[in-house]
Parts: sequence; structure tokens; C-alpha cells
Amino acid sequence: MLNKFTTSVNIIRDEEKEINYIPTHNAIRLASQIVSDFKKGIRSFNIIGSYGTGKSSFLLAFQESLSNRKKYFNVAFLPNQEYGKINIIGEYRSLIDVFIDLFDLESKNTTAETIFSEVFNRYYALGQNPLLIVTIDEFGKFLEYASKNNPEKELFFLQQFSEFVNDTSHNIVLLTSVHQNFDAYAFSLDYTQKQEWTKVKGRFKEITFNEPIEQLLFLAAEHLNKLPSSDRENTQIKEANKLLYDSKAFNFNEDYISEIAEKLYPLDAISAYVITQSLQKYGQNERSLFTFLESTDFAGLFQFKQLKKGFYSLPEIYDYLTFNFYSFLNSKYNPDFNSWKSIKNALEVVETSFETNLSDYSKLIKSIGVLNINTGAGAVLDSGFWEKYSEKVLSVNNSKELLKNLVDKKIIVYRNYLKRFILHEGTDLDIELALLQAENKVDNITDVVTMLNKYYNLHPVLAKKVMFEVGTPRLFEYKISHFPIDEIPQNEIDGFINLVFNDKDILDEVKIKSAESQEAILYCYYKNAKQIKELLFEIEKTRKVIAENENDKVATRELNNIVQHQINLLNHKILNNFYGTNSEVVWFYKGSQLEIKSKKDLNSKLSEISDAVYCNSPIFKNELVNKHKISTSIHVAKKNYLKALVTNWNKSQLGFPEDKFPAEKTIYLSLLENNDIYLYSDKISDIIKPNERNRFNFLWDESLNFLESAKIGRRKVSEFADVLSKRPYKLKQGLIDLWIPTFLFIKRDDFALFSNNGYIANLSDEVLELLIKKPEDFEIKTFAIEGVKLDIFNRYRIFLDQTTKEKISNDSFIETIKPFLTFYRDLPDYTKNTNRLSKEALGIRSAIFLAKDPEHTFFESFPNALNFKIQQIQSSAEKLQSFSIKLQDSIKEIRNCYDELINRVEDFIKSDIVGEDFDFEDYKNSLQTRYKKLRRHLLLPSQKIFVQRLDSQIDDKKAWLNSLVQSLIGKTLDKTTDEDELLIYDKFKSMIMELDSLTSLSKSDFNEEKEDVYDLQINTFFKGISKKIIRLPKEKKEEVFKIQKELENVLSRDSSLNIAALTNLLKEMLKNE
Repeated sequence: MLNKFTTSVNIIRDEEKEINYIPTHNAIRLASQIVSDFKKGIRSFNIIGSYGTGKSSFLLAFQESLSNRKKYFNVAFLPNQEYGKINIIGEYRSLIDVFIDLFDLESKNTTAETIFSEVFNRYYALGQNPLLIVTIDEFGKFLEYASKNNPEKELFFLQQFSEFVNDTSHNIVLLTSVHQNFDAYAFSLDYTQKQEWTKVKGRFKEITFNEPIEQLLFLAAEHLNKLPSSDRENTQIKEANKLLYDSKAFNFNEDYISEIAEKLYPLDAISAYVITQSLQKYGQNERSLFTFLESTDFAGLFQFKQLKKGFYSLPEIYDYLTFNFYSFLNSKYNPDFNSWKSIKNALEVVETSFETNLSDYSKLIKSIGVLNINTGAGAVLDSGFWEKYSEKVLSVNNSKELLKNLVDKKIIVYRNYLKRFILHEGTDLDIELALLQAENKVDNITDVVTMLNKYYNLHPVLAKKVMFEVGTPRLFEYKISHFPIDEIPQNEIDGFINLVFNDKDILDEVKIKSAESQEAILYCYYKNAKQIKELLFEIEKTRKVIAENENDKVATRELNNIVQHQINLLNHKILNNFYGTNSEVVWFYKGSQLEIKSKKDLNSKLSEISDAVYCNSPIFKNELVNKHKISTSIHVAKKNYLKALVTNWNKSQLGFPEDKFPAEKTIYLSLLENNDIYLYSDKISDIIKPNERNRFNFLWDESLNFLESAKIGRRKVSEFADVLSKRPYKLKQGLIDLWIPTFLFIKRDDFALFSNNGYIANLSDEVLELLIKKPEDFEIKTFAIEGVKLDIFNRYRIFLDQTTKEKISNDSFIETIKPFLTFYRDLPDYTKNTNRLSKEALGIRSAIFLAKDPEHTFFESFPNALNFKIQQIQSSAEKLQSFSIKLQDSIKEIRNCYDELINRVEDFIKSDIVGEDFDFEDYKNSLQTRYKKLRRHLLLPSQKIFVQRLDSQIDDKKAWLNSLVQSLIGKTLDKTTDEDELLIYDKFKSMIMELDSLTSLSKSDFNEEKEDVYDLQINTFFKGISKKIIRLPKEKKEEVFKIQKELENVLSRDSSLNIAALTNLLKEMLKNE
């Protein structure tokens, strides 16, 4: 680092200063990687590391090495290289503006090319073997600015600049450093901008720069580099090292610690680990470490070396951290806030509880507290450890007595399960006694499986090898049971690791079941079920104590720690004892006992099982799609792909641009083109045969088999999905949702598709989307038409004046059924509803009306309607000919049905009204002449309308007759029913009779202003018709009304009797005249 220590390094400010950098193994490796990658053609590098890890110091030392001022690294990019540099430090402004200021350019006229030209000029000016290093430290500030200010412009410049640098014909290197991942700066961008951001990121080689603890210890050792001054100190260091080894407090390399321990003095090995780990957690790694090493405050290392002897140990570290990180340690953001508060409280209790040895008590409290914060659960920090540490490191000789006093005062307490002392936070509950008493309150564990499922949540295991080789993520779920299972994996789960727990010896049963099972199940039989039962009992005991003391927060927290420890121990018994010759489990697959030595072995075995069980699964390396649930962005890409499939299937690469690769094009390439499935090509036949390289041939054949099975009867699309979601395929839902619509579209001419609403003639992208979402609502029926069936089909086509076909497709079915449907659609309502047809014609009409499946209509409904069996037609050419003739006759009968109604109405008029067999013009003229003298202005509205239509000059017979019928019954003939026909005849007759009578009155030459005229007719079987025209002057109306009233007074209440009486009276009066 720098000779004169500073808390930060500035690559511009400090470039002329003399530095004393200590290259770590990690830094040397990083420098070598940059040089090596440069020689492979990589020019842009992005160094990612947390705050204070020494990125700026590394960049400065890297430049020192290049300029040959000091050789920290081997940076021989080129032989006889002429080195030059451009240094930039990040600011919250545009990188473009920084370059403009750097090169003193005019901002208005400056383009990206102008800036690149200036960079190139500096590069060119270096000489014959130029090497220009452009270093941008704190690059994240430029990225942060770019994400919030005109990101399109800023990103495009970054893209252009990286592409300029990446030109391997020049030796220009771009080194940038950031504190976080490139993507983290793109948080506020929209989807399109994030895509562009990712594109720019891809032009940089990312290098991680985070120093591990061992490297920080190395830096500290190299910085201190003070060897012990006496043999006694040397002995103390070795004794302190042994304490570290025996305690298992940290993961370390024993030889490495032995090598640097002397240089770390006066830090003991445990304290060195604690301070570096604490500074990583609360400070800024390397920067905070050197701040500590150079600190001159009262708690720092410098003052200690000046004033004291012995080790700078855990109590001193506590003092240093609380002095220098007081605000953070006492804030809510400190993850260890409660632990630091407990140390502070314990120290306060010590001051009020003891009068002597206060310093030694404080040392023990500080040491116990700080070490508990920084060590894992496996550390052994019992009384033996603390007695030795106190004596060898803390110079406290009576620690055994002091520890006992602290326990007696309930300031600390020893926990067997943790193998350590902890600071007591204040509770009256004797936890050990409470747990002992809980044994009588908790039932013995009898159902291990239920309890394990209650407390034990094992995450599925991803089989890595098969995912890498095939592209499909195979997830194996842990399944805990009493007996071996034989379940079919569903949804995203591809297999099971069946953990079998049983008190009885069922080893042979597990072996037999594994031999019988065809599914992807790896069986694991536990021999230590009893031990696990005991652990579960301990967990239940502890939870019982928690339930009884839930208001005691301190005790509850401590008991929860005990439960967590017990669960961790349960994990160890269940999972960590899986492997090796001393494992407590027996593995089985396919009836064979397996030896699984490690976690890696287990994962490899899961991949082998996946390969064996799902042997026909295609190789499909598209991680965005080949998963159970795809992202929202891929849903959009899938929709775009399906649209391109339907609209551009006959274009190269579905019409996607050659120079762009949107997600939908990636789907096309990985699903179709990479597997030799071409929808359109001038160079191949119509036969599609996927290659065997990616095993899509198995999937293609299985899909063809499904279509073949749909020849017998309809099959739901969901059944197709079910086939693909089980062995030997077990495709992920993302792939199923692409393959099914793609395959069905390719084979769209070979089947008919049906939904709940009936037959679907055309496969649009909307239909394919619905088909994916609700496959259970769709069915397919494959065309099975050959031999005589083909002859029958071609008879239909001949009947329709269409060309015959050698092979039937969906299009030809649509082409053939369409005229029948159009024929029915254009029929009058009368024809669609009348029963005045032959049985055969009624059957044909019904078959067309109910047609939902063209194949069923042609080969079942039509023959049945004409009393033919398909077998008969298939077995006899004469029957086929007869069927064809009957079909034509029935269609003809249906077509002429309405004309026959017209004819019957016309025959009625000629026979019952006119009385002569006239043609249309003659009987129309006859009726018009018949009512020429009719006084039309005196007619009722219905009579007037009828006469007007009778007199109309319409030349079309159907239109003229329809107009008459409409005036009589309110609807035209094409809208009538069979019942309406008789009504038409009755109303027609009545209207003619009324008009005839009114015509007779009109001929009587009466004066309508002075008199009322009545035409009276009485008709009986015996005496025939009695007729009388009555003319009455209008002035006699009052007299008529008076007689009418007198008659009404003597009539009875029975209207029939009254009518009969009045009729007889009229007859008598007519007879007497």
C-alpha cells in the first residue's frame, strides 16, 4: 500500500507518489488473467469488488508495473511494449463530457468518432509497439448517471467505445472498476433499455476482486512483519496457535497459520481472525484493515506496542471496535446488535457484582462476547479452552474461579449443545431443569415420518450433469416415508430421493420395490431411525418448554437457539451421513445397492437416473424456455413466435431479420432450425425428419403416434401434453407449450381441431394461444381416409364439381364441406323447418345442420340419413353408386321444397278461388278484374291492404304471392311453418268471400251518404243459402236502435241460444218477403 498511509487511493492524484504495495496471490492471479485474456483477443475488462477491497490500489500498482517503476506484476502484454495511459475517475456526469474536457474539445461539434480519434492519436504516438491502457476507476458513477440521464445516448456511446477498444488490430486496453454488478445500475430502466444494458455488459470481461480472509491476514502479516523478540514470545505464539487449532473456531490451513503467525505478532491467531472478519463485516475490508494497522488512537495497535507487552487479544479488539465503529454497532442496521448490547449489559453487571478482579472479569466477558459473534456453531469454546486462552493470551491465571463466579452470578451460562459459554441475558427459568421435566409431558415419538415432515423441509436437488448435457433442469424431491414409494413425478419435479424410515428391518422390501419401479426414484433406507426418533423427541421437549414460557422473551430466544441446534443436528444425521463407507444409510436403484461416497456422487447418480428414465427427452439448450414456469418476457416472446409461425411459415427463418436475434427468433432456432425441422425450403421434400443429434426424432415420432391414435376417435390436446410430461420424455412445461402448437401447426392438414364451440377450420395464433392455456378444451381427430372412403369422399367432390384428391387434408375437407354448409345457410326458414320432406331428405338436412366434424358428417351422418351403412358402401360399387344418386335426390328435394310450397299455394288459388287452370298472369288479371267495381275506400284496413297487393303490378310470381300471404298472416311464405299453410288457405278464402260480398254491395248502386247497406246471407244444409241485400235510410237509425234495445232486454244470458233465436227470426222474415 502507500508508504504514508491514507484511507483511500486516487489513481490520478497518487500516480507520481512512491507506493509500497503488497501484491496478494489474488491480485497476482488477477493481473495474470488480464494479460492472458489480452493475448486471446479480449480488450475490455470490468473489475468488480466491494468497497475497500483495494481495487484502486491494484490499478495503481498495475500501472507502476507497466511503467517499470516497480515490478509488482508480470505485465508483458507485448514484446518491447511502449506503454501509455489515460486515467479517469468516475463522476456523476456523462462520460462523453469527461472525454471532451480531457481532450479539450468543443462540445457542440464533438462526436463519438472525434473522441475515438483522440484516443487513437495518443495510442499511435507511443511508437512501434504501442500499448495504451485506458483506466476508469469508480466506473459505476458513470453507469449510475447513464441509467438516469438519456440512457439511450450514454449506453450507445459505451457500446461504441467498447467496440472501438475491442478491435484486436490495436493494442488498446480498457480497465474499469465498479462496486457492484453491472446489472445493478440498470434497476430503473425499462425492459428494452435493460436489454441494451445487457448488450453493453457483454462487451466487458468481468473479473471478481474480493480478498478472502487469508489474503487479508497475509497483508496484515506483511505490513506488521515484526518477528518475536524472545523465545518466550515464540513459545506463546505457538501455544496460541494450538488453541486456534483445537478450538475449531475458524476454517483455516494449519500450515499457513504457522507460516504467518510470527509476523502477525502481537496479534494472536484467534484475534487476527476476529479482527479481519469483523472489519469485513463492519468496515471496508482491506481499507479498514490498514486503518486498524496504522491507527494511533488509545485502542489501536500502535499505542499497544508502545505501552504494553504480550498479545493484542480479544479484549483489545473489543475496545478498538467499540471506539471506531460505535455508531454502527449501536444502530439497528448492525446484524449483531443484540450480541453487542449483551456484552455491554454484562460488563455493567460485572461492575456491580464484584469488587475485585474487575479487569480480569471484563477481559473474560469481552473475549467470550466477541468470539461468540465471530465463530460458527462447530467451535469448541468450553471451560478448558477459556482457562488456557486466559492463561496463555490474556495473562489471567485464575480463570477457572472467575468463570465459576460469573456462572454463579448468572452473568454467563454454559450450553452443552453449543459447547460454549454464552452471555446470560436475564431469565429466572432453569432451562436444563425445565427440559428434564418436559420428558414426562411429551409423548414418545411413534410416527417418525410425520414428525420429520413437520420439522424438516428439504429443498429439491438439481441434477447438474444432465442439465449441462441435455439442457433440461431435472429436479429430485426428497420424499420421507415409512415404506418405499412408487409415485409418478408431477409438474416441475422429475424424480424422488425416497428417504425410508422404519423401526423394522424392511431392507429387502426396499430392494424389491426399487427393482419394480419404473420411475426416477432413488431409494435411501435409514439404519439409524432410532437415533433420529430420539432427536425428534428432544425437539418436542424443547418446543413444549417454549410453549410453557412464551412470555419469557430471553428464555424463548435461548430455547429457539436450542431447537435450531437440534434441527441442525437432525440435518447432520439425515443428510451428512449419506455418504461413504461409514454412512448410516443404504442406497438402492433398480434393485441394486449403490455406494455413494459424496455429495458429488449423489448428484452424478441423479443425472444417470434422469438419462436412463427420460432417455427420449430431447437435447434442448434454451434455459429461458426449458423450465416449468417461464418469465413474463418469454411469454411475450412465445406469443411473437406463434404469430410469426402462423403468418410467416413460408418465409426463411419465419421472416425474422438476419442480423438481429430477439428472443422469439432464438426460440425458432433452438426448437426448429437446429433440429433440421424446416417449415419452408426449396431444397427439400415435404417430408420432415428431425435429426438424431438432439434426439428430437423421438419427440417427432411420439407426436406422430399421437396423431395416429386420433384416427380411431377424438383425443384431447391435454392428453398429448400428458404423454410428453411423463417418461420417457418428461418435458418441461415451457417446452411443451411451444412444441404442441408448433407440431400441430406443421401437421395442420392431417387432422380436424375441435373446441367446446365446435369445429375450428383455421389455426390462427390466437387459437394456438388458447390451445396452450386450456388444452383440455380442445380435441383433435386425425383423418383416416383411404381406399373406398377416399372414393366416397371424391364422390362428394364430383357432386360439387370439384377435382378429386389422392390424399385428404384439412383444407380439402374444408373445401368440400363448405358448399354443404353454404347450401344450408341460404335455405329459406320454411325449408329448414318443414317436415314435408322424405325421411332421407330430412336426414340429410339434419346432418348438415348438426355438422361439427366433416369426417363424421361425410362418413357417418350422410350414409345413416340415406339408410346406408359405411360397410355396405365400402363393399359394393353398386351401393356407392346408389348412395351417390340418393344423396343427389335428397339435396334436390331440399332445394326444391320451397318452390313446392309456392306451387301448392298457386294451385289453391287456381282451383279454390279462380276455378280455372290459368297461368300466373291470367289468374292475377282474373282476380284484379273481379274486384274492379269494389268501393275500396269503404274497406277495412286489412281488406284494403290485401286488395292493394292484389292490384300490384309485380311481375314475379313468388313476390306477388308472398305479398298476399304477408297481408293475411303477417309473414311471407319463406318464413312460414307447416301449420301456417292451412291457415293461409282459410284466411285466403275468408278474405275472398268478404270481398265478393262487398263487391255485390258495390254493384247495388246505393247512396252511401244517405243509406246503410247490409248483405245478409244465411246458409243451412237443408235449405241452402238465403240472401238479402238490405238498404236502410240513415234517418231511421234511431228507430233501429230502439228496436235493438227492446230485443236485448228479452234475450237470455246464453249467447248461443240468442244467436240461434235471432237467426231463426231472420229466416222467417226472409221467407215471408
